[in-house]
Amino acid sequence: MQTKKLALFLSMVLFFHLNQFTYALDVENYSDTNYLKNSTEQINISLKNIEVEQKNIEIDDNYNKFAILTFNVINTSLEPLELSQIKYEFYQHSKLQDTFINTEKGIYGFLGMLDSGESKIVKICVSLDNMKEPIVFLVNNNVGNYKYHIKQTIYIS
Repeated sequence: MQTKKLALFLSMVLFFHLNQFTYALDVENYSDTNYLKNSTEQINISLKNIEVEQKNIEIDDNYNKFAILTFNVINTSLEPLELSQIKYEFYQHSKLQDTFINTEKGIYGFLGMLDSGESKIVKICVSLDNMKEPIVFLVNNNVGNYKYHIKQTIYIS
């Protein structure tokens, strides 16, 4: 009888001792933690160079001019960033412009992985309706823990 009481007492002590080291994460309030607030600014994208070319290219529509935009992309978050998951669009006077890659010139767009603090040069080809109107560059991410909205006006001439 005393052995059962002793075993029960030791089990209770062990149970309470283990509970002191258990940490529960409140999933509903996880987005309110300071860690997440400090890491929501995931990317910094800055324009480095613009090259405008005038020659025929065939994508969805026929264009005779395009711009090669060179960006410096920095992962400013604490987590790795997959560049192919960045959603971006280019507009010229409210019309969505086509983007394309040019492997002959080493232009691959947003491709690859960046660890925290890493940066990469990214080149994108953008079709142009004309060479006088600026291009509006939009980047949006509304999914996951990282939410960002970037709008940048790029003047060609």
